[in-house]
Amino acid sequence: MTRRSIARWVTGVLVIASFTGTACAQIKIGVLMPLSGKGAAYGQHQQVALQMALEDIAKAGGIKGEKVEALAFDTRGDNTEAINLTRKLAYNDKVLAIVGPFFSAEVEVAFPIALAARVPIITASAAKPGIAAKARPYGFRNALASDQMDGQLVDAWLKEHPKVKSVVILTDVKDALTKADGTFVFPAALKARDIKILDNISFQTGDIDYAAQVTRAKDLRPDGIVVAANYNEGGNVLREIRKQGLTQPVLGALGMSEPKFIEIAGPAAEGVMGVMPFWPGRPDPRTAAFVKEFTKRAKISQPNNTDALMYDTLFLLKHCIEKSGVTNKPADLAADRDRIRGCIDNVEAFPGVVGPITFDKQGDAMLKPQVMRVDKGAWNALR
Repeated sequence: MTRRSIARWVTGVLVIASFTGTACAQIKIGVLMPLSGKGAAYGQHQQVALQMALEDIAKAGGIKGEKVEALAFDTRGDNTEAINLTRKLAYNDKVLAIVGPFFSAEVEVAFPIALAARVPIITASAAKPGIAAKARPYGFRNALASDQMDGQLVDAWLKEHPKVKSVVILTDVKDALTKADGTFVFPAALKARDIKILDNISFQTGDIDYAAQVTRAKDLRPDGIVVAANYNEGGNVLREIRKQGLTQPVLGALGMSEPKFIEIAGPAAEGVMGVMPFWPGRPDPRTAAFVKEFTKRAKISQPNNTDALMYDTLFLLKHCIEKSGVTNKPADLAADRDRIRGCIDNVEAFPGVVGPITFDKQGDAMLKPQVMRVDKGAWNALR
């Protein structure tokens, strides 16, 4: 009996197969990522983590000895595409579970589709507060909501910069997560700490000129600046901030905690603080091995937290498919999906490269936030 593995992309489908020399069934898992369009770098990096996870699963003999087929599709960060692809995976492709989509706005429209189809769906990225709770019991978030992290981030930022008594917030109001962060989560955390908000200045995803917004912020002379944006807009806002001579400390939203942000912002990124539920320097052999292999494949300085969460989510599904009595027979599809859902609900301290993973009653993973700062061109843990 020989075993060999193959990996290939076919019409948007990543097939990782582990063969034992005999015919076997297929474990089908749906995956939704933004491989083009808005936030493509996020999805392209998650694609690397997905490939790694599936290859590692194949090396371990697949799932229950069966071939694993990940039906991975590009949502382009588009809500309508996320709806259509979720419906396709749930009803046409009859997958056991779905991983994704990436953005909070996509999750808000795709999760109800999965809930109606009674298929477990897990986003490994979206951070808008409350989105998993609205799709219970089939909706899960293997990530931290921003309101679970931003208070700790603000505390660390103010400790590092005790002279900050007033701020201006620059908010991307088109993206669901950054809008929530900039108009609700950060303001609540700042006000609770007696920090005066001089203004909340808006822009939109896709803008290319931020001179007017930064000039307005400059005229207000804040002690600090908060930027609620994703990596592309955030990087360009930081460049404009430093171009106009503003030297105030900058606090960044979760969407900026991506190596691509540093690439876009360049030297302007130095000193920016952010937070994420993953630290690439976590002292754990499995984490170190993941980081080493990921950086070699992706050719970037370090993985993002959503890359690690994608990798962990695939292994979480492997665990639940193997431990919950899933038969993977067509007649048992509904029962198998419910078995997986129940397993995820009750998993305790699942060992991930991000650390132990457990889910609360709202479907949110309970992870440990890590405050980070850009030092010498990389995100590093703040000690």
